[in-house]
Amino acid sequence: MRIVAIAGTIIRRSIIVIFGLLLIIQAIGLVESNSSDKEFIKSLNHDGPVTKYTLNKKIDMDGDIFTAKELYITSKKTVLHYSISKQDPGGWSFPNSAIKLINSNGEELMQHSSSSSSTGRGETGFISFNEMNEPLGSITLKYDWYDRQAELNIPLAKDGEGQ
Repeated sequence: MRIVAIAGTIIRRSIIVIFGLLLIIQAIGLVESNSSDKEFIKSLNHDGPVTKYTLNKKIDMDGDIFTAKELYITSKKTVLHYSISKQDPGGWSFPNSAIKLINSNGEELMQHSSSSSSTGRGETGFISFNEMNEPLGSITLKYDWYDRQAELNIPLAKDGEGQ
C-alpha cells in the first residue's frame, strides 16, 4: 500500500510541475514584443526618406476594436501599422485583405503584402500598399468583409505638426 501512495504522490507532483511549466509558457506568450515591429519600421529606411503619420484612429467592428496606429510613406510604398483587439481571442481571424486605403484623389491604393503577430487578445501588424504620391489632406480607410463594413476618414498631419 505504501508503494502505491508514493507512486500516486510522484504522479501528482509531476502533473503539477508539467501544468506549471505550461502555464509559464502561456504567460510568456501574452507579453507583447515590439522588437519585430521596430525592425520592420527600420527596414523602411532602405526605400529612402520615411514620412510617419501618427493616426491612433479606432473603428468598432461589432465589439472588436481595429486601431490604425501609424502610416508610413516612402518613395516605394505606403505601410499601415494596425492592431485589433478582439472580444473573443479564439474567434475569427482578421482578414487583412478587407482593408482598403483611398487617397485624397479617390484612388484606391493596391495592397501588396501584410504581416501580423498575435497578442493576448488580438493581433498587431503591417499592411503594405503601393506608393502614395503627395498625400494631401486626408486618406480614407475602408473595411469591407461580408456583413461588416466601416469607413474612417483620417486627416494627415506629419509627426510634430500638432494634431
